[in-house]
Formats: sequence, C-alpha cells, structure tokens
Amino acid sequence: MYNTYKKLFNEYVKELDNAVSCEEDKLDSIREEMLIEGKSEEEIEKFIIGNFDPICCSGRVITVFRKYWLKCNALNVNNQKLGSDEYVNPKVFTIDWLSNDGDPYELFKLMNGLPYYPIGIDENGDYC
Repeated sequence: MYNTYKKLFNEYVKELDNAVSCEEDKLDSIREEMLIEGKSEEEIEKFIIGNFDPICCSGRVITVFRKYWLKCNALNVNNQKLGSDEYVNPKVFTIDWLSNDGDPYELFKLMNGLPYYPIGIDENGDYC
C-alpha cells in the first residue's frame, strides 16, 4: 500500500535531513568563529536568535518542504487521473509521517515548529 508515496517520503527525509544539516553546520560555523573572537556562549546564542530564523524557516528547508508537498500533490492528481484511490494529504506526508520513531522524529520536532505552511493556492484551487 502506498509504495510510491513511501519511496517519495524516503527521498524527502533524506533531502530534508541534508538541508537541516547544512543549516546546522552554518550556525555551528558562526558559533565557532564567535568563540574564537572571545564571545561568551550567552552572547553567541543571543546573536543567533536575534539574527537567524529557526532552522525550519530557513530558505533551504522551506524549499525542500515545498518541493515534496507539491510532489505528493502531483502524485495524488496523477493517481486520480489513473482511477486509483491512493491519496495522501500533503500535510500528512510532509509533517505527520515524520512523527514515526527514529531519525524522522527529530525532523518532525523541527518541522512542527513551522509557524505556517509555506504553500499557496492559485486561482484554480491548486497548490502553488
């Protein structure tokens, strides 16, 4: 059941994990530079919080989220055209499926912090 969705989900997890890791590495690099400059841990965290959005809101992470929301939706549309009843809500796909135990759960906790879903609906009622 839903093998195509599961394959797509595995790709999503891999790409999302990579995007999150890149963002974490960027922040770690900034922290390291500031430590070398003699800043305290408190000063560094205050700077990070004041100058950077949460990782779930970074452009790199949002790009992956949107890409797979839209891919899940495209799969739903294609299944409908083929007369298949397989359907997965894109919100469930991009957020809820991450809530499984294991590595995706860490991504779930992170992505659950999205203040809104960065997906629009066009004049035809389609996601964009």
